[in-house]
Amino acid sequence: MLLGVVVAFVATIFAAPAAFAKGPSQGVITGPGLAHPITLREPGATTIGPDLANVVEQSGFFVGMFQGSGTRGRLRHRPTGALGPRYTITYTMTLPNGRFPADIVQYVFPYAEPRPVTHMPPNQKYWGSNVTVGAWYAAHIGLKETLIGLGLPATALSGIPTPAAGGAPGTLLSPRPEGSLAIPLSIAAALAALTLAAILTRRRRTRHSVHT
Repeated sequence: MLLGVVVAFVATIFAAPAAFAKGPSQGVITGPGLAHPITLREPGATTIGPDLANVVEQSGFFVGMFQGSGTRGRLRHRPTGALGPRYTITYTMTLPNGRFPADIVQYVFPYAEPRPVTHMPPNQKYWGSNVTVGAWYAAHIGLKETLIGLGLPATALSGIPTPAAGGAPGTLLSPRPEGSLAIPLSIAAALAALTLAAILTRRRRTRHSVHT
């Protein structure tokens, strides 16, 4: 039974929508207090790298890109109150064959309370005729520390008003617990594969013991 569950889990992971395998190839952060733009992936790197991967996961990138309403952390509208300084992440979206390169913008308010907020405007074109769904998103609580670690100021710069970004004030829909952290797809796949390998090894040893 356990073997069947693991096999089904692995199959589900690798049958996930192609969008998860077609994330951004680069991300660049600009905003107040930065002496120069922050590049999230080293040019020429063969993998997405931890910086870009963490920002993509924690900021709700895929919610604004692909998914509709009802997603955990998604907001109906712009949250009420001041959100603090706004930073811009410009993602480069490129298919594996290099066709249809496009830039997608996501606005990040890392100092908003009680948790960071992001906004991806809808109807941004990418990969030909595709467009972003768009979303206001209550980001993972760790996004602020991630961005500070990448070079953002430790605290919000004073005297910088929150830019208008459209949408009426609203409230959070089904937020994730403050301490939760979604398991990245690649890590989940690796754990499932290791579990499956351990089960198969145990079964072979058991059969060998029975025959001997």
